[in-house]
Amino acid sequence: MNRRWAGGLIAMLACLAMIGLHTWLGETPQENTTRVSVGKPGRLYDSTITVNSSTIGQALYSDNLFVGRSGVIFLAVNVTIATDGKRRSLDWTVGGESNGRSFAARDPITVPEPGFRITQDVVFEISPDDLAGFTLTVLDRGPIYAYDPQLEIDLGISPDAAAQSMEKDRYAVVRTTRGRVEVDR
Repeated sequence: MNRRWAGGLIAMLACLAMIGLHTWLGETPQENTTRVSVGKPGRLYDSTITVNSSTIGQALYSDNLFVGRSGVIFLAVNVTIATDGKRRSLDWTVGGESNGRSFAARDPITVPEPGFRITQDVVFEISPDDLAGFTLTVLDRGPIYAYDPQLEIDLGISPDAAAQSMEKDRYAVVRTTRGRVEVDR
């Protein structure tokens, strides 16, 4: 057997061994998940994200422009992101989870350049049943998708608080902002 084929055979055997090991061990858990609550900052590489508050309603305005009305509810989560390191992440995936379901944000999140911060709203369209226990998830995807840091931010909405909020604010107007980048001092 010549050297060219030997190298290829070794590479193929290594790949098969890795596949077999993965199958035997099962799915690798997300070991870089950090859980925080509203008002507590969480780190994703060189950035910090803090959830400030959340609001619900059926009519949505973004930067004072009417976006639409929902048959269910809009949940707007106000976040502040500050990049204090040397690099800015370019690939954050933002979503939400509740009752075993995953939700996509209506718009992508803006990650500021180093030395800057932004306060903006992340909007989800959800069923009223998914308000209690809603968790915001933010994943920083690197070039290799393994052990990327992820934040899970529990909004702290209990079933009783969700019921009270639905009674009081279900038909409210949600006013959101895409934010304005500022110097982080």
